[in-house]
Amino acid sequence: MLYVRHTVGSRLFCETTEYEIKPAENSWEISFNTNKETINTLLKFRDELNIFYVEEDNQNQKTWFYSSEGDVRFLEDESKCIITCDYKTIYPV
Repeated sequence: MLYVRHTVGSRLFCETTEYEIKPAENSWEISFNTNKETINTLLKFRDELNIFYVEEDNQNQKTWFYSSEGDVRFLEDESKCIITCDYKTIYPV
């Protein structure tokens, strides 16, 4: 499961089971489909997003991703959000 939350107050912006996490050079590219209303919110708070990934097979740990550059893009023709994150940490829950 992938969760996109606000860093202040942990407000949930998006929750999805359909996503892709791809390693890139010194970063990770996280993509998922969403609607226009959600992407507008994500773009508004682009510098204040926490992305959490919880593996289905291992619910005893979470992976936290963060974009220090607020790198959020929207591919309108595909209804796809892409967030490039440059910080990742794994911790037990």
